[in-house]
Amino acid sequence: MKHCYHCGRVTSGEPLFCNSCGRSYDVKLCPRLHANPRYATVCSQCGSRELSTPQPKVSLWWKAFGFVLQIVCGIVLVYLSLSFLVDLLKSPMVQAGLLGLGLLLLVMWALWAMLPEWFRKLIGRVLKRKERHRER
Repeated sequence: MKHCYHCGRVTSGEPLFCNSCGRSYDVKLCPRLHANPRYATVCSQCGSRELSTPQPKVSLWWKAFGFVLQIVCGIVLVYLSLSFLVDLLKSPMVQAGLLGLGLLLLVMWALWAMLPEWFRKLIGRVLKRKERHRER
């Protein structure tokens, strides 16, 4: 998704041109769609002098503002998510459920450790065969 700074429209996907005004995004393109820098007058690959008009440059201040805004929004989202998780873990029902899952996992590991070595290897081979058959 790209935003055109000339007409203010947003184009979905990864377009080379703005759908509204026809300007290219940050590069000059020749008719064969070779990308060239903004300051180019001739295509560096085919030599064509017919180059597209790029959208206007964005000032450094606006880019910095956008970056800081993204960082601030990310920090706020992480803080809200962690505070929700902490509040959730304070609930006795959630703690009981996690304790039950932990005990079940502990019992499963203990049973796995009690199995004979040859049986564990056999299970490993069977699982590998199933993976190979799925890949085909």
